[in-house]
Amino acid sequence: MPTTDKQVAVLHALLTGQRKKHRELLNQLDRSAANVGYSALLAAGLFEAIERRFIVNGKATDDSTVVDFVASIQERTNETPDLIKPDIAERMIFHALNKGVSISNIDKEMAIQHQMVLLVALIGDAQLSESDLDTFLNKIRADADEAIN
Repeated sequence: MPTTDKQVAVLHALLTGQRKKHRELLNQLDRSAANVGYSALLAAGLFEAIERRFIVNGKATDDSTVVDFVASIQERTNETPDLIKPDIAERMIFHALNKGVSISNIDKEMAIQHQMVLLVALIGDAQLSESDLDTFLNKIRADADEAIN
């Protein structure tokens, strides 16, 4: 079951800071399809955004760069300081960078929450144009569809 236009629209709303629209569109998704498609989009998006941010010339940046990035997210989320747990966020990034860190014991809901927060922060920092965001979404949609199949 490939990802759908509606699932991409939900992620687009999230990444462009349209919180209300994101919630509305998310609530309209078929739950079983979203558990596969939307989850795959989040994962593919996070991996792609992490690679863009933390891999330079084919090599992962220094670990302190990841730690500093996660700390910067906490500073930005002062309205809900418990939104992100640094140890989980760092482990998720290190896992994506293939640094031998396991994320298997992270609760599924906690993982999804952290994927969303990390992805929003990474894309926000990248300051993509609408055209670049569309290119990003098309790429991760293809990656998600490949992962599903």
